[in-house]
Amino acid sequence: MTTAHYGVGAYTIAEAARLLRMTPTRLRRWIYGYEYEGGEGSQPALWRPQYDPEDDGQLIGFRDLIEARIVEGLRRAGFGLPTIRSCITAAREILGDEHPFSTTAFKTDGRKLFLDIAGTVEDAVMYDLRSRQRVFRDFVLPSLSGLDFGPDFAERWWLVPGRRTIVADPERSFGQPIVAASGLLTSRVLQELKAEGTPERVAKLYELPVRSIRDALRFERDLQLRKAA
Repeated sequence: MTTAHYGVGAYTIAEAARLLRMTPTRLRRWIYGYEYEGGEGSQPALWRPQYDPEDDGQLIGFRDLIEARIVEGLRRAGFGLPTIRSCITAAREILGDEHPFSTTAFKTDGRKLFLDIAGTVEDAVMYDLRSRQRVFRDFVLPSLSGLDFGPDFAERWWLVPGRRTIVADPERSFGQPIVAASGLLTSRVLQELKAEGTPERVAKLYELPVRSIRDALRFERDLQLRKAA
């Protein structure tokens, strides 16, 4: 595997699935496609990942992560993969970007764009105008929450709702979850707690606000609980 690229972010399938609260198997199928059992056909990837699997192995970038987050929102809305694939294809053609859902254009004009996409996709949920608006409002828009967008695409993801303490930023620690104020990995915070005993002692050790340490611990524990479930 080649070295991860600065500013792109780098996640194994397991790491990305952990952040997205989904199974690695499902994410792998979306990113790389899959073959049916018995050799009865195959399905291609939903989009081309930022890293070449032949050169870099199964490593994905930050924008891949955000695309998968939006796709998961569509899946929760009841869409099957054929419809989602059609949505991605239509959005890609409209925006001219391999990762259309993570673009600033989708964030800014997403409602209109989603209606344009809906007009090209044959699906009962997408057919009625009110239903299309509901799908975007209830399932797609929440998937964009916590994201900071630059001139062209999503640049960071604030991982604790309503707080700017824990972030995934591809330009810092290759996009791994960190305490924003210092760059300390949230996984390291959990390790330090075992050694120091209390969040207050960890905060003192790294000269950070106790709130940031508590948010890091809450984030890590929430991931563990969801994985266990």
